[in-house]
Amino acid sequence: MKRKFDNLTLGLIVGVVVPIISYFFVLRFIYPFQFADKSLHSIWIHLMAPKMISIGAIPNLAFFFLFIYTNRLKSGRGVLMATVFYAIAVLIMKLIW
Repeated sequence: MKRKFDNLTLGLIVGVVVPIISYFFVLRFIYPFQFADKSLHSIWIHLMAPKMISIGAIPNLAFFFLFIYTNRLKSGRGVLMATVFYAIAVLIMKLIW
């Protein structure tokens, strides 16, 4: 039976967009009174970018379990693929810095 909203593309989009949005929410929480360009610059200067990206990817866990619980396994697979992409990006950043 074909389920609505059960495709890999939707999972990848959710898995990539949700961490970006949550990253900016965390950024506003840490630096509430600075402009976006100053706070982004200070994060990159202090080498906190891998930590911030890791924190931003945590909401993917909720969407992964939501897709698995509602039996949308292909969408869950897409979210998992995006999370692995973020993990590889953080690993590369930590190896370079």
